Amino acid sequence: IDFTNTGYIDSSGLGALVSPSKKLRDAGGELRLAGLNEDLRTLFELTKLDTLFTIADSADAALAGF
Repeated sequence: IDFTNTGYIDSSGLGALVSPSKKLRDAGGELRLAGLNEDLRTLFELTKLDTLFTIADSADAALAGF
C-alpha cells in the first residue's frame, strides 16, 4: 500500500491493516507498506507494527522485493 499521499492514520486505520495482513500471510503472501512520512513511520515504530509489515521508502522499492 502506497502511503505517499497520506498524512495521518488513526487506530481504526491501523487495525484495518492488521487483519488483511494476517490473512495474506496465512495464504503465503505479504502486505507491504511504502511512502510513509516521518510521522507515520514513527507511529508504526511506536506501535511495534513495523515488525509486522515490510516498510519501504517507495512503492517501487516495495515491489522490488517480490
